Amino acid sequence: MSKTMSVFVLNQRDKPLMPTTPRFARKLLQAGKARIVDHTLFTIQLAYATGETRQEITAGMDSGFQTIGVSAVSQNKELFSGEFTLRTNVSSNMTSKRMYRKNRRQRKTRYRPARFNNRTSKHRQKLAPTIKQTVYAHLRVLQKLEENLPIARIRIETNTFDPHKLKNPAVEGIGYQQGDQFGYENVKAYVLSRDQYRCYFASKTSKCFKTLHVHHLIYRSQGGSDRANNLLTLCEKHHKQVHKGTIKIPASQIQHKSLKAATMMNIVKSQLLKQLPNAEETFGYITKAKRQQLGLEKSHAIDAFIVALGVTQARTRIKFFMFKRKNNRQVQRNRKGYKPSIRNQRYTLQPHDLVKFNEKMYRVVGVQNYGKYVKLTDGTNRIVKAIKFITVIFHQKSLIAL
Repeated sequence: MSKTMSVFVLNQRDKPLMPTTPRFARKLLQAGKARIVDHTLFTIQLAYATGETRQEITAGMDSGFQTIGVSAVSQNKELFSGEFTLRTNVSSNMTSKRMYRKNRRQRKTRYRPARFNNRTSKHRQKLAPTIKQTVYAHLRVLQKLEENLPIARIRIETNTFDPHKLKNPAVEGIGYQQGDQFGYENVKAYVLSRDQYRCYFASKTSKCFKTLHVHHLIYRSQGGSDRANNLLTLCEKHHKQVHKGTIKIPASQIQHKSLKAATMMNIVKSQLLKQLPNAEETFGYITKAKRQQLGLEKSHAIDAFIVALGVTQARTRIKFFMFKRKNNRQVQRNRKGYKPSIRNQRYTLQPHDLVKFNEKMYRVVGVQNYGKYVKLTDGTNRIVKAIKFITVIFHQKSLIAL
Protein backbone atom coordinates (compact mmCIF):
# COMPACT_ATOMS: atom_id res chain seq x y z
CA MET A 1 0.00 0.00 0.00
CA SER A 2 1.47 3.38 -1.04
CA LYS A 3 2.54 5.91 1.58
CA THR A 4 1.72 9.49 0.60
CA MET A 5 2.46 12.78 2.39
CA SER A 6 0.32 15.89 2.83
CA VAL A 7 0.98 19.50 3.82
CA PHE A 8 -1.80 21.38 5.58
CA VAL A 9 -3.01 24.62 3.96
CA LEU A 10 -4.79 27.66 5.42
CA ASN A 11 -6.40 30.47 3.44
CA GLN A 12 -5.93 34.17 4.13
CA ARG A 13 -8.67 34.06 6.78
CA ASP A 14 -6.94 31.24 8.75
CA LYS A 15 -9.56 28.73 7.61
CA PRO A 16 -8.37 25.21 6.70
CA LEU A 17 -8.40 24.07 3.08
CA MET A 18 -7.72 20.67 1.58
CA PRO A 19 -4.03 19.73 2.04
CA THR A 20 -1.54 19.71 -0.81
CA THR A 21 1.59 17.78 -1.73
CA PRO A 22 5.07 18.69 -0.37
CA ARG A 23 6.25 19.44 -3.92
CA PHE A 24 3.52 22.00 -4.59
CA ALA A 25 3.93 23.51 -1.11
CA ARG A 26 7.65 23.96 -1.78
CA LYS A 27 6.90 25.81 -5.03
CA LEU A 28 4.47 28.14 -3.25
CA LEU A 29 7.03 28.92 -0.54
CA GLN A 30 9.81 29.57 -3.05
CA ALA A 31 7.54 31.89 -5.09
CA GLY A 32 6.53 33.85 -2.00
CA LYS A 33 2.87 32.86 -2.39
CA ALA A 34 2.73 31.16 1.01
CA ARG A 35 4.45 31.19 4.40
CA ILE A 36 5.03 28.60 7.12
CA VAL A 37 2.74 29.11 10.12
CA ASP A 38 3.23 25.86 12.05
CA HIS A 39 6.11 23.41 12.32
CA THR A 40 4.44 20.89 14.65
CA LEU A 41 1.78 19.87 12.13
CA PHE A 42 3.57 21.39 9.15
CA THR A 43 1.18 24.03 7.81
CA ILE A 44 1.44 26.82 5.26
CA GLN A 45 -0.82 29.85 4.77
CA LEU A 46 -1.61 31.19 1.31
CA ALA A 47 -0.89 34.83 0.51
CA TYR A 48 -3.54 35.06 -2.22
CA ALA A 49 -7.25 34.43 -2.51
CA THR A 50 -8.33 31.00 -3.70
CA GLY A 51 -11.37 28.78 -3.97
CA GLU A 52 -12.58 26.81 -0.97
CA THR A 53 -13.68 23.49 -2.42
CA ARG A 54 -13.60 20.89 0.35
CA GLN A 55 -14.25 17.17 0.67
CA GLU A 56 -15.95 15.48 3.59
CA ILE A 57 -13.19 14.40 5.99
CA THR A 58 -13.68 11.94 8.84
CA ALA A 59 -11.34 12.07 11.83
CA GLY A 60 -10.81 8.88 13.82
CA MET A 61 -9.19 8.68 17.26
CA ASP A 62 -7.92 5.60 19.06
CA SER A 63 -7.93 6.90 22.65
CA GLY A 64 -5.37 5.46 25.02
CA PHE A 65 -3.73 5.64 28.43
CA GLN A 66 -0.21 6.31 27.12
CA THR A 67 -0.59 6.71 23.34
CA ILE A 68 -3.27 8.26 21.11
CA GLY A 69 -3.71 7.24 17.49
CA VAL A 70 -5.28 9.75 15.08
CA SER A 71 -6.24 9.51 11.42
CA ALA A 72 -8.05 11.82 8.99
CA VAL A 73 -9.58 10.12 5.94
CA SER A 74 -11.31 11.49 2.85
CA GLN A 75 -13.14 9.53 0.18
CA ASN A 76 -10.02 8.45 -1.72
CA LYS A 77 -7.03 8.81 0.62
CA GLU A 78 -5.77 9.24 4.16
CA LEU A 79 -4.70 12.84 4.79
CA PHE A 80 -3.07 12.48 8.20
CA SER A 81 -1.86 9.65 10.41
CA GLY A 82 -0.16 10.16 13.75
CA GLU A 83 0.64 8.71 17.15
CA PHE A 84 0.82 11.00 20.18
CA THR A 85 2.70 9.93 23.34
CA LEU A 86 1.10 11.30 26.50
CA ARG A 87 2.77 12.48 29.68
CA THR A 88 3.21 9.81 32.35
CA ASN A 89 5.06 11.94 34.91
CA VAL A 90 2.20 14.10 36.16
CA SER A 91 1.77 12.17 39.40
CA SER A 92 5.52 12.12 40.16
CA ASN A 93 5.80 15.87 39.44
CA MET A 94 2.93 16.58 41.83
CA THR A 95 4.65 14.48 44.51
CA SER A 96 7.94 16.34 43.98
CA LYS A 97 6.21 19.73 44.19
CA ARG A 98 4.42 18.68 47.36
CA MET A 99 7.74 17.66 48.94
CA TYR A 100 9.46 20.98 48.15
CA ARG A 101 6.56 23.03 49.50
CA LYS A 102 6.39 20.98 52.68
CA ASN A 103 10.12 21.51 53.30
CA ARG A 104 9.81 25.27 52.74
CA ARG A 105 6.98 25.51 55.24
CA GLN A 106 9.01 23.60 57.83
CA ARG A 107 12.03 25.88 57.31
CA LYS A 108 9.83 28.99 57.37
CA THR A 109 11.45 30.15 54.13
CA ARG A 110 9.36 31.47 51.24
CA TYR A 111 6.39 30.39 53.31
CA ARG A 112 2.99 30.27 51.71
CA PRO A 113 -0.07 28.87 53.51
CA ALA A 114 -1.43 25.62 52.17
CA ARG A 115 -3.92 26.55 49.48
CA PHE A 116 -6.08 23.49 49.97
CA ASN A 117 -7.22 24.92 53.33
CA ASN A 118 -8.88 27.84 51.52
CA ARG A 119 -10.70 25.82 48.87
CA THR A 120 -14.38 25.03 48.99
CA SER A 121 -16.14 22.23 47.18
CA LYS A 122 -16.83 24.64 44.33
CA HIS A 123 -13.13 25.22 43.70
CA ARG A 124 -11.86 21.68 44.23
CA GLN A 125 -10.86 19.79 41.11
CA LYS A 126 -13.33 17.12 40.14
CA LEU A 127 -10.68 15.20 38.21
CA ALA A 128 -7.31 13.93 39.35
CA PRO A 129 -4.36 15.75 37.70
CA THR A 130 -3.34 12.69 35.64
CA ILE A 131 -6.87 12.22 34.28
CA LYS A 132 -7.24 15.95 33.68
CA GLN A 133 -4.01 15.97 31.65
CA THR A 134 -5.12 12.91 29.65
CA VAL A 135 -8.46 14.51 28.77
CA TYR A 136 -6.68 17.74 27.82
CA ALA A 137 -4.30 15.85 25.52
CA HIS A 138 -7.17 14.12 23.67
CA LEU A 139 -9.04 17.40 23.19
CA ARG A 140 -5.85 19.24 22.18
CA VAL A 141 -5.09 16.71 19.45
CA LEU A 142 -8.58 17.03 17.97
CA GLN A 143 -8.45 20.83 18.24
CA LYS A 144 -5.09 20.90 16.45
CA LEU A 145 -6.47 18.69 13.70
CA GLU A 146 -9.60 20.82 13.24
CA GLU A 147 -7.43 23.95 12.98
CA ASN A 148 -5.61 22.48 9.97
CA LEU A 149 -8.22 20.28 8.24
CA PRO A 150 -11.90 20.84 7.39
CA ILE A 151 -13.16 18.02 9.64
CA ALA A 152 -16.84 17.17 9.11
CA ARG A 153 -17.13 14.07 11.31
CA ILE A 154 -15.36 12.78 14.45
CA ARG A 155 -15.35 9.14 15.56
CA ILE A 156 -13.69 8.00 18.81
CA GLU A 157 -12.78 4.51 19.97
CA THR A 158 -13.25 4.83 23.70
CA ASN A 159 -12.65 1.33 25.07
CA THR A 160 -11.03 -1.91 24.02
CA PHE A 161 -14.07 -3.65 25.48
CA ASP A 162 -17.68 -2.74 26.21
CA PRO A 163 -18.38 -2.81 29.99
CA HIS A 164 -22.12 -3.29 29.40
CA LYS A 165 -21.55 -6.51 27.50
CA LEU A 166 -19.23 -7.80 30.20
CA LYS A 167 -22.08 -7.61 32.70
CA ASN A 168 -24.75 -8.86 30.31
CA PRO A 169 -23.53 -10.47 27.08
CA ALA A 170 -27.16 -10.73 25.87
CA VAL A 171 -27.74 -6.93 25.89
CA GLU A 172 -29.47 -5.65 22.74
CA GLY A 173 -29.91 -2.28 21.10
CA ILE A 174 -28.26 0.02 18.57
CA GLY A 175 -24.60 -0.87 18.31
CA TYR A 176 -25.13 -4.29 19.90
CA GLN A 177 -27.10 -6.05 17.14
CA GLN A 178 -24.10 -7.78 15.61
CA GLY A 179 -24.80 -11.34 16.68
CA ASP A 180 -23.24 -13.59 19.30
CA GLN A 181 -19.79 -13.56 17.72
CA PHE A 182 -19.34 -9.82 18.27
CA GLY A 183 -20.31 -10.22 21.93
CA TYR A 184 -17.81 -13.01 22.39
CA GLU A 185 -15.11 -10.99 20.61
CA ASN A 186 -15.78 -8.20 23.12
CA VAL A 187 -15.11 -10.51 26.08
CA LYS A 188 -11.99 -11.86 24.36
CA ALA A 189 -10.71 -8.30 23.89
CA TYR A 190 -11.24 -7.65 27.60
CA VAL A 191 -9.40 -10.83 28.65
CA LEU A 192 -6.44 -10.05 26.36
CA SER A 193 -6.26 -6.53 27.79
CA ARG A 194 -6.59 -7.80 31.37
CA ASP A 195 -3.72 -10.29 30.85
CA GLN A 196 -1.66 -7.60 29.05
CA TYR A 197 -1.53 -9.65 25.83
CA ARG A 198 0.75 -12.18 27.53
CA CYS A 199 0.51 -15.95 27.75
CA TYR A 200 -0.03 -17.30 31.27
CA PHE A 201 3.02 -19.57 30.93
CA ALA A 202 5.30 -16.81 29.61
CA SER A 203 8.12 -15.69 31.91
CA LYS A 204 11.00 -13.24 31.85
CA THR A 205 13.32 -15.90 30.44
CA SER A 206 10.82 -17.61 28.16
CA LYS A 207 8.41 -15.49 26.13
CA CYS A 208 5.59 -16.55 23.85
CA PHE A 209 5.40 -14.78 20.50
CA LYS A 210 2.86 -17.01 18.79
CA THR A 211 -0.80 -16.24 18.18
CA LEU A 212 -2.69 -15.64 21.42
CA HIS A 213 -5.82 -17.64 22.23
CA VAL A 214 -8.42 -17.32 25.00
CA HIS A 215 -8.77 -20.57 26.97
CA HIS A 216 -11.78 -21.70 29.04
CA LEU A 217 -10.70 -22.81 32.53
CA ILE A 218 -13.91 -24.83 32.81
CA TYR A 219 -14.77 -26.19 29.39
CA ARG A 220 -18.12 -25.27 27.90
CA SER A 221 -18.82 -28.97 27.48
CA GLN A 222 -18.57 -29.19 31.28
CA GLY A 223 -20.89 -26.27 31.92
CA GLY A 224 -18.31 -23.49 31.75
CA SER A 225 -19.43 -20.02 30.65
CA ASP A 226 -17.97 -17.30 28.44
CA ARG A 227 -17.59 -14.96 31.42
CA ALA A 228 -14.26 -13.19 31.80
CA ASN A 229 -13.42 -14.91 35.09
CA ASN A 230 -13.53 -18.27 33.28
CA LEU A 231 -11.14 -17.20 30.51
CA LEU A 232 -7.34 -17.00 30.40
CA THR A 233 -4.82 -15.90 27.78
CA LEU A 234 -2.60 -18.64 26.33
CA CYS A 235 -0.36 -18.76 23.28
CA GLU A 236 -1.17 -21.26 20.53
CA LYS A 237 1.54 -23.69 21.60
CA HIS A 238 0.56 -23.85 25.28
CA HIS A 239 -3.14 -23.87 24.42
CA LYS A 240 -2.67 -27.13 22.50
CA GLN A 241 -0.59 -28.62 25.32
CA VAL A 242 -3.29 -27.79 27.89
CA HIS A 243 -5.95 -29.55 25.82
CA LYS A 244 -3.67 -32.58 25.35
CA GLY A 245 -3.08 -32.73 29.11
CA THR A 246 0.68 -32.21 28.80
CA ILE A 247 0.56 -29.19 31.12
CA LYS A 248 -2.04 -28.09 33.64
CA ILE A 249 -3.23 -24.72 34.94
CA PRO A 250 -3.59 -24.49 38.74
CA ALA A 251 -6.71 -22.36 39.07
CA SER A 252 -5.76 -21.34 42.61
CA GLN A 253 -2.59 -19.64 41.37
CA ILE A 254 -4.24 -17.52 38.68
CA GLN A 255 -4.05 -13.88 39.73
CA HIS A 256 -4.85 -10.96 37.48
CA LYS A 257 -3.37 -7.49 37.81
CA SER A 258 -5.56 -4.47 38.43
CA LEU A 259 -7.01 -2.62 35.46
CA LYS A 260 -5.99 0.85 36.56
CA ALA A 261 -5.58 2.04 32.98
CA ALA A 262 -8.97 0.64 31.96
CA THR A 263 -10.69 2.30 34.91
CA MET A 264 -9.02 5.60 34.11
CA MET A 265 -9.99 5.38 30.45
CA ASN A 266 -13.64 4.88 31.45
CA ILE A 267 -13.49 8.29 33.16
CA VAL A 268 -11.69 9.82 30.17
CA LYS A 269 -14.34 8.37 27.88
CA SER A 270 -17.19 10.03 29.76
CA GLN A 271 -15.38 13.38 29.74
CA LEU A 272 -14.65 13.19 26.00
CA LEU A 273 -18.22 12.32 25.08
CA LYS A 274 -19.46 15.09 27.38
CA GLN A 275 -17.26 17.75 25.79
CA LEU A 276 -17.70 16.39 22.24
CA PRO A 277 -21.46 15.79 22.03
CA ASN A 278 -21.38 15.38 18.23
CA ALA A 279 -18.65 12.72 18.26
CA GLU A 280 -19.55 9.12 17.41
CA GLU A 281 -18.47 6.36 19.79
CA THR A 282 -17.13 2.97 18.77
CA PHE A 283 -15.39 0.11 20.59
CA GLY A 284 -12.05 -1.62 20.22
CA TYR A 285 -13.38 -5.11 19.58
CA ILE A 286 -15.28 -3.78 16.54
CA THR A 287 -12.07 -2.12 15.30
CA LYS A 288 -10.16 -5.38 15.81
CA ALA A 289 -12.67 -7.39 13.76
CA LYS A 290 -12.49 -4.91 10.85
CA ARG A 291 -8.69 -4.72 11.04
CA GLN A 292 -8.41 -8.50 10.80
CA GLN A 293 -10.78 -8.54 7.82
CA LEU A 294 -8.49 -6.04 6.03
CA GLY A 295 -5.34 -7.93 7.03
CA LEU A 296 -3.69 -4.92 8.70
CA GLU A 297 -1.20 -5.08 11.56
CA LYS A 298 -1.90 -3.78 15.05
CA SER A 299 -0.90 -0.18 15.86
CA HIS A 300 -2.58 2.92 17.28
CA ALA A 301 -2.39 4.76 13.95
CA ILE A 302 -3.89 1.84 12.01
CA ASP A 303 -6.67 1.45 14.58
CA ALA A 304 -7.45 5.15 14.14
CA PHE A 305 -7.56 4.60 10.36
CA ILE A 306 -10.19 1.89 10.89
CA VAL A 307 -12.12 4.10 13.33
CA ALA A 308 -12.18 6.85 10.67
CA LEU A 309 -13.94 4.36 8.35
CA GLY A 310 -10.81 3.79 6.32
CA VAL A 311 -10.86 0.74 4.07
CA THR A 312 -8.94 0.90 0.79
CA GLN A 313 -7.86 4.56 0.81
CA ALA A 314 -4.22 5.34 0.02
CA ARG A 315 -2.31 5.52 3.32
CA THR A 316 -0.03 8.34 4.45
CA ARG A 317 3.17 8.14 6.47
CA ILE A 318 2.73 7.91 10.23
CA LYS A 319 4.05 10.94 12.14
CA PHE A 320 5.02 10.79 15.81
CA PHE A 321 4.45 13.42 18.49
CA MET A 322 4.78 13.79 22.26
CA PHE A 323 3.40 16.00 25.01
CA LYS A 324 5.61 17.82 27.51
CA ARG A 325 5.35 20.55 30.10
CA LYS A 326 5.37 24.02 28.59
CA ASN A 327 7.92 25.19 31.17
CA ASN A 328 10.36 23.33 33.37
CA ARG A 329 9.64 24.77 36.82
CA GLN A 330 11.64 22.18 38.73
CA VAL A 331 13.99 23.47 41.42
CA GLN A 332 17.56 23.03 40.22
CA ARG A 333 19.40 20.40 42.26
CA ASN A 334 22.87 21.38 43.50
CA ARG A 335 25.71 18.99 42.76
CA LYS A 336 27.99 17.88 45.55
CA GLY A 337 31.27 19.80 45.51
CA TYR A 338 29.88 22.75 43.54
CA LYS A 339 28.63 26.08 44.78
CA PRO A 340 24.86 26.51 45.18
CA SER A 341 23.20 27.31 41.88
CA ILE A 342 19.56 28.33 41.71
CA ARG A 343 17.93 29.16 38.40
CA ASN A 344 15.75 32.23 38.94
CA GLN A 345 14.60 33.02 35.41
CA ARG A 346 12.92 31.41 32.43
CA TYR A 347 15.45 31.00 29.65
CA THR A 348 14.59 32.18 26.15
CA LEU A 349 15.22 28.76 24.63
CA GLN A 350 13.54 25.62 25.91
CA PRO A 351 14.23 21.93 25.11
CA HIS A 352 12.92 20.79 21.70
CA ASP A 353 12.80 24.35 20.24
CA LEU A 354 13.83 24.58 16.58
CA VAL A 355 16.77 26.92 15.92
CA LYS A 356 19.22 27.72 13.13
CA PHE A 357 23.02 27.88 13.32
CA ASN A 358 25.24 28.39 10.26
CA GLU A 359 22.19 28.00 7.97
CA LYS A 360 21.50 24.54 9.41
CA MET A 361 18.47 23.55 11.51
CA TYR A 362 18.95 22.08 14.99
CA ARG A 363 16.81 21.08 17.95
CA VAL A 364 17.58 22.44 21.43
CA VAL A 365 18.66 19.86 24.02
CA GLY A 366 19.30 22.17 26.98
CA VAL A 367 20.76 25.46 28.19
CA GLN A 368 24.10 25.83 30.01
CA ASN A 369 26.08 28.44 31.95
CA TYR A 370 23.06 30.42 33.17
CA GLY A 371 21.55 30.72 29.70
CA LYS A 372 24.70 31.88 27.87
CA TYR A 373 25.24 28.65 25.94
CA VAL A 374 22.87 26.15 24.40
CA LYS A 375 23.32 22.47 23.53
CA LEU A 376 21.98 21.52 20.08
CA THR A 377 21.44 18.32 18.11
CA ASP A 378 20.80 17.57 14.45
CA GLY A 379 19.55 14.08 15.24
CA THR A 380 23.02 12.53 15.20
CA ASN A 381 25.66 14.86 16.66
CA ARG A 382 25.48 17.32 19.57
CA ILE A 383 27.21 20.70 19.74
CA VAL A 384 27.36 23.55 22.28
CA LYS A 385 27.29 27.14 20.99
CA ALA A 386 26.86 30.61 22.43
CA ILE A 387 23.23 31.62 22.45
CA LYS A 388 24.01 34.97 20.73
CA PHE A 389 24.83 33.09 17.51
CA ILE A 390 21.54 31.14 17.50
CA THR A 391 18.45 32.14 15.49
CA VAL A 392 15.09 30.94 16.77
CA ILE A 393 12.82 29.32 14.16
CA PHE A 394 9.98 27.88 16.21
CA HIS A 395 9.20 27.63 19.92
CA GLN A 396 7.79 24.21 20.80
CA LYS A 397 5.01 24.32 23.37
CA SER A 398 3.12 21.42 24.92
CA LEU A 399 2.90 19.38 21.68
CA ILE A 400 6.15 18.39 19.98
CA ALA A 401 6.80 16.75 16.63
CA LEU A 402 9.48 14.05 16.88
